[in-house]
Amino acid sequence: MAVENDYFIPFSKEEYDRRYRMLREAMKEKGLDCLLIYGTQSYGGTDLGQINTMYLACYAAMIHCYVVLPLKGDPTLVISVPYHLENAKDLSVIQDVRASGFDPEIGVGQRLKELGLEKGNIGIVGPTWTWFNYTIPVEHHNYLTKMFPKINFQTVSSWFEQLRLVKSEEEIKFLERAGVMAGLAYEEIILATKPGVRYSDLSKIGEAVAARLGGRTPFPGHVGSTSMRNPTRAYPEFYPSHRTVNAGDLVQTETVVGYGGYFSKIYGAYFVGEPTKEYRDLFELAASVHDTAIKELKPGMTGRDAKRYVQPIKEAGYTTRDPLVLGWSTMNQPPQAGALDGSPASALEKPSDLDFVFRPGICVCILAWVVTPDMKKGIWVGSPCVFTKDGIKEFVPFPVSKMRIV
Repeated sequence: MAVENDYFIPFSKEEYDRRYRMLREAMKEKGLDCLLIYGTQSYGGTDLGQINTMYLACYAAMIHCYVVLPLKGDPTLVISVPYHLENAKDLSVIQDVRASGFDPEIGVGQRLKELGLEKGNIGIVGPTWTWFNYTIPVEHHNYLTKMFPKINFQTVSSWFEQLRLVKSEEEIKFLERAGVMAGLAYEEIILATKPGVRYSDLSKIGEAVAARLGGRTPFPGHVGSTSMRNPTRAYPEFYPSHRTVNAGDLVQTETVVGYGGYFSKIYGAYFVGEPTKEYRDLFELAASVHDTAIKELKPGMTGRDAKRYVQPIKEAGYTTRDPLVLGWSTMNQPPQAGALDGSPASALEKPSDLDFVFRPGICVCILAWVVTPDMKKGIWVGSPCVFTKDGIKEFVPFPVSKMRIV
């Protein structure tokens, strides 16, 4: 197994055996002889560009890489940088690790020849979640299709993602740990908030908490504020600027912390000073929608069932920008369900999301995001959760729906 480290936290051998067994059984059923799982350029696994290679290899290459998973035979991890090879061998759970320079498709081709796979059916899995439906670089595609004209290459990213949706007990423990870390980071951000503090400094506080606890952040912690009496935004800054929080502001954050490549996310909102009546009402509405959904959604219900929980938002004269149920764990996986019809959120909700059946082990975010159509006023409350056999369990150890005033 992998050498202990702070970057790629390995699961047990039994967990990896389960993953390989599950995939190979599904490959056999689908008629696939091999999978090529691609990882795009990544900064040490923090930008989620290699979530699917990490799933099998417990390693994210600095440039790009592939996992070659044959139906029969040992898996291979092909990385780019030769002088990263020994470290990769130490950290990855895959035994056969190779470096082929900055053209990893050449190493992939060599491995396919060794496996005798000059013809057959090979599935290509893209580097990230299927919100972004891209797979491998065109240069790699051109090389492989020219080298292997008898291979039937097909994109199977969505199929691969569906196989990953129900999490194992070990995966859920990683997400629970990430949820605790995210909660602690969010708490320290709140405690550090005062008039004059910069958004960027609050974001760095969250990142520092994550690092101190052995967690990772996939992107800067979103932080932003707006005057409650003269609001201009309902979404925080993705890259926090040096703007400052002021007395009488609503502060919103999007705090994401991961452990072992599994990320939990809090959509937080709190007030600097006593909230105005409208913002108090907005928060209470969002909190009520969030808490009711967590209390009442159950396994066996569908994405279509989730839509009724956001109706109070419409009845109050507001709309939504994201669905109520956001698939989460490595990023925005399916489903994206529970949008108000005709709202901006409905553009994210596919027919398959409406028919999606919630099952134990499905990990999601429950997000109540109440906004005005012009996006100048709004508030959100959201927390990471898992469907259990009885309902929904939150990962954050305190209620994010509790009103906070600093």
